[in-house]
Amino acid sequence: MWLLWVLITLTIIKLYNKLTTGKCYCDNIVTGKVVIVTGASRGLGYETALDLARRGAKVIVTCRDDIRGKQAVETIISCTKNKFVRYIQLDLSSLKSVRKFVKEFKSTEAKLDVLINNAGAIFTKRDKTEDGLMRDMQVNHFAPFLLTILLIPILKKSSPSRIVIVSSALHKLGDVSEKWCDTEGYFQAYANSKLCNVLFSNELARRLEGSGVVVNSLNPGQVNTSFYRSSTILEKMRSLVLYTFFKSPEEGAQTSIFLAVSDECDDVSGRYYEDCKESSVSLKAKDKDLAVKLWSMSEKLVKLSPEEVI
Repeated sequence: MWLLWVLITLTIIKLYNKLTTGKCYCDNIVTGKVVIVTGASRGLGYETALDLARRGAKVIVTCRDDIRGKQAVETIISCTKNKFVRYIQLDLSSLKSVRKFVKEFKSTEAKLDVLINNAGAIFTKRDKTEDGLMRDMQVNHFAPFLLTILLIPILKKSSPSRIVIVSSALHKLGDVSEKWCDTEGYFQAYANSKLCNVLFSNELARRLEGSGVVVNSLNPGQVNTSFYRSSTILEKMRSLVLYTFFKSPEEGAQTSIFLAVSDECDDVSGRYYEDCKESSVSLKAKDKDLAVKLWSMSEKLVKLSPEEVI
């Protein structure tokens, strides 16, 4: 009997997704625009990069795996005939890799029009990185924080420009604490990191007000991506369910694309979107004091120098 109810629930979710999924109907061509999409070798990031390449953008595809990254670039070029797509390695579990990426990017590009912080994952096995941070928190928040801050000067120089931060509806279950530890469950840790995404986006938008750089966060919805970093039978079964009943990566990427290219977002900053329209956030996500607290903590943990602080 319980299996029947599970199937009914999943079918309702599938129907809901089909009825509410937003689509980016903007047909803007962005030839000459330089865009970075993190985690673009597959899933949401790949579909976002593919769409922007079709629009003529110069797309920088990033991921931690050279083989997957180069394969993604080859496929995107083949599908779009846009030769201005390239790969630069970026491993968000290493702050050293983040700094190396920024240095390489700046050595070859004179501007940056759009930064899409897409990469993220749920780590069912929780451990620390070489930087001493919990891996899930670093990949989902601290490393993107560092990446964004280091790219702010070139984004300002290239203004009007945009920063898009992929969060999740699960941010509503998240919390911010200086006592994050490896005893916390992986699901709660993921929710915490997604709250950090929204708080970071809002505070960054406040600090960049009047600079010509707009910042927005989003919930892509329930998407059948492979962000679970695990090969257990349970997670494989979960992936099968996601694939069958949830949004496709192409559908899930629509809001990222919308925020990157739509004229409606030219002067919109510090907002949270879902299905290509503004949506509501949790009370904690609106807490300005909490956002400042997270910002200070993040600056310290990623070891920003005084010259890098904004």
